Amino acid sequence: MADSVSGKAFDLGLLRKIMRYVAPYRWIFYTALFLTMVLSALSTARPLLIQYVIDNFVIEPNPEGLLNYTLLLLGLLLLESLVQFLFTYGANHLGQNIIRDLRVQLYEHILSFKLRYFDNTPIGTLVTRAVSDIETIANIFAEGILVIYGDLFKIVVMVGAMFYFFDYRLVLVSLSVIPILFYATRLFQIKIKSAFQDVRTQVAALNAFVQEHLTGMNIVQIFNREEAEMEKFREINEKHKQANVRSIWYFSIFLPVIEIMSAISIGLAVWFGGLQAATGGFVTLGDLTALIIFINMLFRPLRQLADRFNTLQMGMVASERVFRILDTKEHIDDKGTDELQDVKGEIEFRNVKFGYKEDDLILKGISFKVEPGQTLAIVGATGAGKSTIINLLSRFYEIWDGEILVDGQNIRKLSLSSLRENLAVVLQDVFLFSDSVYNNITLNKDIPLEAVQDAAAFIGVDDFIESLPEQYDYNVRERGNMLSVGQRQLLAFLRAYVSDPSVLILDEATSSIDTQSEALIQKAIDKITEGRTSIVIAHRLATIQKADKILVMDKGQVVEEGTHTELLAMDGYYTRLYEMQFKAQEQATDY
Repeated sequence: MADSVSGKAFDLGLLRKIMRYVAPYRWIFYTALFLTMVLSALSTARPLLIQYVIDNFVIEPNPEGLLNYTLLLLGLLLLESLVQFLFTYGANHLGQNIIRDLRVQLYEHILSFKLRYFDNTPIGTLVTRAVSDIETIANIFAEGILVIYGDLFKIVVMVGAMFYFFDYRLVLVSLSVIPILFYATRLFQIKIKSAFQDVRTQVAALNAFVQEHLTGMNIVQIFNREEAEMEKFREINEKHKQANVRSIWYFSIFLPVIEIMSAISIGLAVWFGGLQAATGGFVTLGDLTALIIFINMLFRPLRQLADRFNTLQMGMVASERVFRILDTKEHIDDKGTDELQDVKGEIEFRNVKFGYKEDDLILKGISFKVEPGQTLAIVGATGAGKSTIINLLSRFYEIWDGEILVDGQNIRKLSLSSLRENLAVVLQDVFLFSDSVYNNITLNKDIPLEAVQDAAAFIGVDDFIESLPEQYDYNVRERGNMLSVGQRQLLAFLRAYVSDPSVLILDEATSSIDTQSEALIQKAIDKITEGRTSIVIAHRLATIQKADKILVMDKGQVVEEGTHTELLAMDGYYTRLYEMQFKAQEQATDY
C-alpha cells in the first residue's frame, strides 16, 4: 500500500479515469462549464461599464445617465450572483453524484477481495479510502477542475479585453510581473503535490492505528500498555502534523508572493497610466480606473488558483489511492456458470494442496468424502489445517492443486453465489453488527419475524432472546458487546439455521463456551445438524462423539479416520488427544 510521489502537478491519465464517472451527468458538467463562460463575460463587462460611466457621466456630469447606468450595473451584479449560485450548486451536485457512484463501485470491489488481501491490509486504511479519500474527490468538481477552468477562462477573457479596450503599452507595463507569477505558481504546484501525498499517507496511518487500538483496547489495558501505546500515537500524530505543516509552509509562501505581484502590477499601472492621464496622453481617468479594477479582478483568480490547486491536488492524490484499490486484482475468480440444484450435500476433497504463502504448504494432499446428511468432525492440533479446509470449501482462497466437489460438481465451475448460498458457517469468534437481534439473525434477508421466532423455539434459544429488554428489536451494539460469548454464539446458530443451508459448518463453535452455555449450544447443534450435511471442527472431543466420521489431522495431513469408537480402538493419535483432554478435565474437577 505504499504510495509513490510522481511529482506531477496534474496527472492527465488519472484525470481521464475520473472523467469517466462524469458521463452519466455530462449535461450537468457542460452546463457548469457554460456558466463559467457566462460568469467570465459578466465579470469582464463590469469594469468596462464603470469606465464608460466615468468618462461619459462623471467627468462630464450627467446625473440621469449616471443613475441609469448605476441601475444597469446593479442588475448586472444581481445576474452575476444568480449565475454564481447556479454554478456552485451544479458543481457540488455533480461532485456528490460522482462520489456516490465511485464509493458504490469501490465497496463492491472490496467485497469481492480474497481474505488474503484483508490479512495484509489495515482496515483503517481501507476505511480512509472508502470514506475520506472519496469525499475529497468530490472537491475536484465542486472546488477544483470546474472552478480552475472558470478562473483560467476568466483570466483569458479579461486579458483579451484589456488588450482590446486599452492601449497595449499600458497593459504590457501593468502585467509585466505575470511571467514571474506563473513560474512561482508552477513551482508551488510541484511542491504541494509531494506534500499532499505525505498528508494522505499519514491520515491513513493515523486512521489504521486508532481503529486497531480502539478495537483492542482491552488488551492494551490488561497488559498495562497505555503509556507505550500513547507514545506510539504521539509519534504518528506528530508525523501527521509535520505533513500538514509542510503543505501549509508552501501555501503560506505562495499567497504573499501573489499579493506582492498584485501590488506591483497596480503600482505600475498607476505610475505609467497616471503619467499619461496627467499629461493628456492616451489614457483617460476611466481607462485607469477600469484597468485597476481589471488587475484586482485578474489577480483574484490567480490568488485563488493556489487554493484551487490545493483542492485539486488533494483530490488527485485521493483519486490515485482509490484507483489503486480499484485496479487491484485480488478478487476471487467468479467465472463459474454452473448452479447447484436440489443440493444433497455430498462433499469431497480429492488430493487438495494449498498454502497461504509460497513454499509453505499447509494442506499436503487432503482427500476425504462426506455423504449427504452425514456429520464430519475434524480434530487436530493448532495449525494442522482444520480451518483451512473450511476456507477452501467456501472459496475464500483458491486451492493450488486437486479438486473440491459438492454433489459431484467442481466448486470452481460453480458461481460463488450458488455455492455460498448453500453453505452456512458458525465461527468461534462470532461477529455481530451494531443492529437489532432480528437483523443480525436474518442479515436483512426477507425472512418474516414469525419464521425467526419459530426457528428460535425449535433450536431452544427463544427463552434467551425473549429475556432481552426489547427482545428481537434489542440492539446488540458494536460486535455484539451487549451480549455474553455464549449468547452471541446462540444467535450465530440461529442465523445459520434460518438460512436453511444444505451444508452446515461449525468452526470450533463451542471452544470458548462455559459448561452451562455448552449444554444449551449442544442442544442447538443437535437440532440444526439434523438431516443435513455438517462439518464440525472441534476443540472439545466430547462434542463430536456422535459424528458419523472423524478426521484426525496433523501437519496438513489426515493421519486417522473413523468413528469415535473406531479411533479409540486404534490406540493412536486420536486416543492420545482424547486421554489428554479427559485427564485435563479430571484435574480441573479435582481442583
